[in-house]
Amino acid sequence: MARQAMGRPVAGAVRPRVGRRRDPRVAAVLSVVPGLGQLYNLQPVKAAFFLLATILTIGPAVLLITAGERLGTTLLHRGDGTAFLLLALGSVIVFLALFLLGLAFWASAVVDARRTAIEISEQRLSSGRWWFFRL
Repeated sequence: MARQAMGRPVAGAVRPRVGRRRDPRVAAVLSVVPGLGQLYNLQPVKAAFFLLATILTIGPAVLLITAGERLGTTLLHRGDGTAFLLLALGSVIVFLALFLLGLAFWASAVVDARRTAIEISEQRLSSGRWWFFRL
């Protein structure tokens, strides 16, 4: 619970508005598009963060693979196998790192939207923290 020993709320804790109910299932389903669940919960800053974080990690990962494939084909046609293998290994490692990070942001958006909707519906104090990936 987000309370100090004296029963006072922790600084930065957010108290949800009374009468504002949110369905956690709807928030989670809307988060199939990262940030939509946060918009449903009336959190536009979080929505922008999750949308941009997901796009800026998964997007470059896909672009890296497509550009690497073209460059790799060129290197193979020139007969430069060593450069091809180094490029292939490096691009796969960077792709996996970016793609997995993007998926973690996406999953985090779903979990955050669901938990926030539960906190709003139960009119509990939110910790005010931004969690990267909280299960």
